[in-house]
Amino acid sequence: MSAAERIRESAGRSFRGAGAAGVLGVALALFAVSFDLSGNRSLDAEADSLQQETRALSRRLRQPAPLAMSERGRLEAFHAGFPAAAALPDLLLRLHGHALARGVEVDKADYRSAADTASPLERITLELPARGPYGALRGWITDVLAEMPEVAVEHLSLQRAAIGVPALEARVRFVIFVRRRP
Repeated sequence: MSAAERIRESAGRSFRGAGAAGVLGVALALFAVSFDLSGNRSLDAEADSLQQETRALSRRLRQPAPLAMSERGRLEAFHAGFPAAAALPDLLLRLHGHALARGVEVDKADYRSAADTASPLERITLELPARGPYGALRGWITDVLAEMPEVAVEHLSLQRAAIGVPALEARVRFVIFVRRRP
């Protein structure tokens, strides 16, 4: 009798001696081992990912902190973020381009310029008569404010010629802030 036959015969006697409860116990043990091996792989992958993220954050924390800017430095950096006065024609083209994109008719504009004595900024006031449906006017103003942070709305007035007319007459006063010429 070979070794394999002896092992098979011994295992058969053990299973017969263990009865139904023993066979069920072995089956449950095998199921638990296979479940542990398959279920914990995703947890191991997540643990590895978290360890890598922890290492990356730790490396970032070890880097020297950026030097704190003085209030004066922060203010100068803020003012440097505004476009130069030479960029005003391009800013006006963008503003009018947003109106055209929304189907808003813009008439002649009235411009006024005033230097802000407390800062290196120049304040350009732009009074624009415009005409269009309410949705288009609102979309135009929203687009300008969202995409041109140097522009603010100072005044807005809307009028409708008659109740049934969909187009509104609007007067929009924008303020454009630019850095003064040195």
